[in-house]
Amino acid sequence: MKSDYLVLFAGGTGGHVIPAVNYGNYLIDCDYNCTLFLDKRGLKYASQFKGRVLCISSAHFSGNTLYKLKSIFHLLYGLIQSFYYLFKIKPSHCFGFGSYASFTPLAVALVLKALRMTKIHLHEQNSIIGKVNLLFAPFSNNIFINFDNIINLKSRYAKKIYHVGLPNNNKIFFKKRSINIVKDKKLKILIFGGSQGSLNLNDGFLKIIKKLPGNYYKKLSILMQCPNKQANKIKNELKDLGIEYELNNFFYNIFKILDSSDFVVARSGAGTINDIIQSQIPSILIPLPHSIYNHQYINAKYLTDKKAAQLVEEKDLGSDSAYFTFKKLFDNVDQRISIIKNLQQIKILDANKLMLNKVFK
Repeated sequence: MKSDYLVLFAGGTGGHVIPAVNYGNYLIDCDYNCTLFLDKRGLKYASQFKGRVLCISSAHFSGNTLYKLKSIFHLLYGLIQSFYYLFKIKPSHCFGFGSYASFTPLAVALVLKALRMTKIHLHEQNSIIGKVNLLFAPFSNNIFINFDNIINLKSRYAKKIYHVGLPNNNKIFFKKRSINIVKDKKLKILIFGGSQGSLNLNDGFLKIIKKLPGNYYKKLSILMQCPNKQANKIKNELKDLGIEYELNNFFYNIFKILDSSDFVVARSGAGTINDIIQSQIPSILIPLPHSIYNHQYINAKYLTDKKAAQLVEEKDLGSDSAYFTFKKLFDNVDQRISIIKNLQQIKILDANKLMLNKVFK
């Protein structure tokens, strides 16, 4: 075991936590001591982490006055926890993966850096850098980015920016998707809202499905991420239409599902974009409309500008244009083949290896 002690900060959604887990596991496989700091929300995405996990109190300020007062208490407690653990661990390197949950440990890491005890590295998953990463960017040693361009990252940081992609699970390998598509076979369609919500996405998709001619329903097999509170409604509607379906609250084997699906209707978080590129699956992307700085729309544009996906905004899900976008992708085998070929032209970087080499070599 190497003498370096490393810590990773993440939290909130799977989009922040899963890349941190993947990179942390890679570091552990490379014989480093590694600890992952998370908030309570992020714990459910860290079950596969091989190292130590610490839960740090955290909160945000989007609420009423009482909620904000509670948030101050949680942040102060999280700050005390972060001081205790980080001064005890004395990490040589700290890696921040964004989200408000990474704020307090990064603040303490800044003190450690001032004492020449650690170095700070940031990873930004989205095409627009988040608030916490943006706040700590001036004090970081390196800023690793997933997309080849970050819109709101100032040029003065150019010397510390490195395009590395997204840390992936190195144990999972996607094969090249075949373009020999059999016509007139039943299509398996994945409806995938991700960790930030699928209620509106599922309702919008049902609006599209109901416009299809009745003879299409036997040609469809639907696999949908569906919250429990919406499940009965979705089941009844799909049963009435006579569509084969399967509903799940969460997909633990998403890579296998993507590999076996014909196309996906999904949000456009950074992790989802990365999964689509790796699995080379045709997609209709529905950006989460209230994502910070509208980053999901920018993420989706990354693929649509390469003609490697279709884009429909949530507000247009009930429109005829959304229906025809879906129907064309369903009917037109040549369009799906063209999208697959364009996805296969996108280079996938080994973020784990690139980050390790930059920091330690």
